[in-house]
Amino acid sequence: MTHIFPNSMAKLRDDRSDDSVDIVMRTKNRPALLGRALSSVVNQQHRQWNLYLINDGGDPAPVDQLVATFADELAGRVTVVHHPDSLGMAAAANRGMTLGTAAFVAAHDDDDSWDETYLARCTGHLLAPENRRFGGVLTKWNKIGEVFDGSQVELREALVDGYDGTVLDFLEVIRTPRIPPIALLWRRSVVNHIGFLNPHLPIFDDWDLIMRGLQIADIALLPDALANYHLRITADAGDYANTITEWQPIYHTYDILYRNGLLRALFDRDPTQLGLVVNLLKNAEHVRGQVQSIQIASHRELSGNDHHLDGRLTTLETEVRESRRLLEQLCAAVGQPA
Repeated sequence: MTHIFPNSMAKLRDDRSDDSVDIVMRTKNRPALLGRALSSVVNQQHRQWNLYLINDGGDPAPVDQLVATFADELAGRVTVVHHPDSLGMAAAANRGMTLGTAAFVAAHDDDDSWDETYLARCTGHLLAPENRRFGGVLTKWNKIGEVFDGSQVELREALVDGYDGTVLDFLEVIRTPRIPPIALLWRRSVVNHIGFLNPHLPIFDDWDLIMRGLQIADIALLPDALANYHLRITADAGDYANTITEWQPIYHTYDILYRNGLLRALFDRDPTQLGLVVNLLKNAEHVRGQVQSIQIASHRELSGNDHHLDGRLTTLETEVRESRRLLEQLCAAVGQPA
C-alpha cells in the first residue's frame, strides 16, 4: 500500500529531545544594524543556543568590536568567521550551518530581530509529542519599514504579515516567495537531509530551501508575530539596502528562471508530465474565460439594476413632491400650517 497520508517526516527519523539551537547570522559592513541583531539574540528567554556569526567579506574590525561589546552575554556561545572575500549570501549561511550540531537551526540576518520569546515558543512547539511530525515552525512576522540616515535607524511603519491556520500550505509557498528566514526555525535533521541553501542562487535561495524542506516535512504555524522583518524603504541605502528592494528589477527574471528550472527537472525525469501541464493550463484558461464571462454578465446585470433603481427613485421623488403639494393645499384650505 502507498501511504499518502501521513507522510511528513517519513523519510527521516528524528528522536532528539534537546532544545539546542544553532543561530546563523551573516553580515557585511552593517554595524549600525548588527548591534540590534546581536541584542535580539542575547535577549532571548531561551538560553540553549550558539551563534555563528559569518562576516562575508566585510570589514572585520566593527564586527569584532560589537562582539566585544556583548562579551559577557556571548561568552562561550559565539563563533565568528571572517571571509576575506564575499562568498555570497547562501554560501555564507551554509558555512554557519555546517559548523553547528544543535537540534534546531535558525537564520538570523544582521538587519532583523526577534521577540524575546521567539526561540522558547518555537522549540517548545516542535518538542511537543504531538508536533514531532513537523520539520519546522513558522511564526507570523512584523513587516517593518525603516530609514537609515547613515548613523541610526528610524522606524516608519509596521504591519503584521504571515499565514493563518496551524500548518503551512505547500501550494501557497509555491505560488509566491514571501517567507522571511527570520520567522522560520528548522529541525537540523531536515536541513541536513535536504542539503542547506543552494549557493548558485543569488536570490530565492531561502524559497528554494523551504520548498525542498516541504517535500519531506510539514511546517507548523504559530499565530503570533514573534519575528521582525526589517526593510529599508529608501532607495539610496547602500550597504544597508535589502536584497528584496535593491534587486527588485531582476527578481522577475530569476522568478522565471527558477520556475523554468523546476519544470525542466520534472520533464527530464518524466517527459510525459508535459502533457499533464499543458492540459492543466488549458483547463485553467477555460476556467478563467468562464469567470470573466460571469463577471461581465454580472456587471451588465448590476448596471441594468442601477438604471432601473434610478428610474424608480425618480418616480418616487415625483410622487413625494406631488404628495407634498397636495398636503400644502389641504392645510391651506383648513387654515393649518403644512
